[in-house]
Amino acid sequence: MEIVERLEDERPKVRAEAAADLVELCRADPEARERFGMRFLTLLSDESPAVRGQAVVGAIVCDDELAHVDRVARLLEDPSPGVRLQVIHTLGPLGLPEVAEALVPRLRDEDLRVRTTAASALAFGGDARGLDVLVEALEKRATREEALHALRQIAAADERGAVAEAVRRIFGGLFTSRFERVAAAGVLAALGDAGGRTHLVERTGKTGMDRPLAMELCGELGIAEAEPLLVQAAADRKDTLRGTALRALASMQAASAFPSCSDVLLDESEDVDVRSDAAEGLLLLGTAAAEGVLLQAREQIRDQRVGRVVQACLALWGKPQREIRLYLPLSGDELHGD
Repeated sequence: MEIVERLEDERPKVRAEAAADLVELCRADPEARERFGMRFLTLLSDESPAVRGQAVVGAIVCDDELAHVDRVARLLEDPSPGVRLQVIHTLGPLGLPEVAEALVPRLRDEDLRVRTTAASALAFGGDARGLDVLVEALEKRATREEALHALRQIAAADERGAVAEAVRRIFGGLFTSRFERVAAAGVLAALGDAGGRTHLVERTGKTGMDRPLAMELCGELGIAEAEPLLVQAAADRKDTLRGTALRALASMQAASAFPSCSDVLLDESEDVDVRSDAAEGLLLLGTAAAEGVLLQAREQIRDQRVGRVVQACLALWGKPQREIRLYLPLSGDELHGD
């Protein structure tokens, strides 16, 4: 098999590209996962950091029983910061208690990105042990947005007020980007700050590049003032963020979310991406009725891309919203489209 030959090439770049191709093959093919799972485990010790990073992903993709998580977690001690980051990105969403404990030492990692990502992974699991690291990460542009999104999950755990103080400086900063300002508004809104809520609603009604994030945050935080704007966007076929609005309405459990998401998903004339967003909206709703529509869609839908998203939503069914959001947004392409 050509891909196996490339895995044995003496050139690290060729091996890394082959490993990446093998990861994608295994994502799409259960037989390939069974065949190559052990191969990824051997690649965890490859001399090339790029190969080891791909092996981290492949080892978990092929590990349906999560029997080899401990072997992958050992690479949290890898000399390459990039490999350590890949381990955190791959293991963090699994939500396993043993992974959380393995991440704690990385809060003292010499690399700020690794520290920040470890703290972020903990925060999205509701663990505030990395709070100080995230506040530190606000000081650097390279890690600021990641820290802001993570702090939104655990800001209420800060009893000293350090988070609110640092985030307000960013929110009101002269050189703060639109995306940073919206992310900062999300943290402030999570803390009950009216100014943060107002900013998110305002940006939801505008046409800027930060509008999708503002919509998502209004949905996640349940900001009722934004609901009329989201309903309007969800009903407008000319609005390029119609799908985002559907998902946001579902996040806030709005009354219109179920009928709107159901109608869009089951309508073969609708845009493929919007239908995929509608499926994710039903996943976020999490009701028995929403599951019923996804099951119906699995049997009826002809478009393969939408069908893959529906299947992925059903695979995630029953998980808490906090965990589900780690996987969203899904798309047909990301789920190994043609």
